[in-house]
Amino acid sequence: MIRSHVLVCGGTGCTSSGSPKIQAAFESEIKKNGLESEINVVQTGCFGLCALGPVVIVYPDGTFYSHVTEDDVAEIVSEHLLKGRPVERLIYN
Repeated sequence: MIRSHVLVCGGTGCTSSGSPKIQAAFESEIKKNGLESEINVVQTGCFGLCALGPVVIVYPDGTFYSHVTEDDVAEIVSEHLLKGRPVERLIYN
């Protein structure tokens, strides 16, 4: 059963900032942690906040991460998706 969706912006601004590599890193890290049956990674359209990209939203939590890099992915998976603790330094308020 899917418990969370990781929504990775696939809009032009985020794509030019590396969102395809971030999506691939999420898919790899989720598989590495055995979460592929619980976490779904979805490429979306533009969220309309291109200056904050790459943007990642964890749903249903509604946690909005901005300026995500490939280096942040392992931390988001281990802290947020495994332990339920959002990564505060990346959250857009």
